[in-house]
Amino acid sequence: MACKVSLQSSLATLIAISVANSGNGSGQVAGRCIAYVRPATRIPSTLLHLVPMPAWEQRKLGELSSEFQSGDFISAEEILGSGPYPVYGGNGLRGYAKQYNHDGFYALIGRQGALCGNVNTAVGKAYFTEHAVAVKANFLHDTRFLAHLLGCMDLGRYSGQSAQPGLAVGVLKEVETTVPSKAEQQAIGSFFSRLDSLITLHQRKRLSIRQRSPVWS
Repeated sequence: MACKVSLQSSLATLIAISVANSGNGSGQVAGRCIAYVRPATRIPSTLLHLVPMPAWEQRKLGELSSEFQSGDFISAEEILGSGPYPVYGGNGLRGYAKQYNHDGFYALIGRQGALCGNVNTAVGKAYFTEHAVAVKANFLHDTRFLAHLLGCMDLGRYSGQSAQPGLAVGVLKEVETTVPSKAEQQAIGSFFSRLDSLITLHQRKRLSIRQRSPVWS
């Protein structure tokens, strides 16, 4: 996600400024994008006068969601190397299964282990294990935006202090954040999704060049 890597966040900021300068009313979206990535990049406040700043409201994560709960247990024997439905655990894709327990676009929060708090996304029919918290926005909010927001919140800091770190769903639902209107969420979510796709495309091109040319390895 765009906020996880400072380079990606910086790119988002530069693109947002460029969008703002292009006119056609896009300054509003750019302003929100700059405000969104600023905490992760420490963008100088002097840049923020370039575009209008948004008014965001404070909400608990549970208030933003229609679904916010752990997935279901699945045995190791049921997780296959290939199959009709992907299986997502706390750290992303684990394999495939013959059944699914969710259908749609979801944000997934890893809830156990050293990497608890990491955020992934899943779309379509899939099986989410008990090590992943499935989050879907309610009708007033946008799941794609929420996924990006969760990825910037360092959720691992809310884990319990034990030998095996873990996140409680009840604790996560009470975490407060700030969000704009749904229309603005959709604009920001779309912006960062396009940015993620662009970054992935260039990463694949770079990898392809490295594989074809030992000089670049």
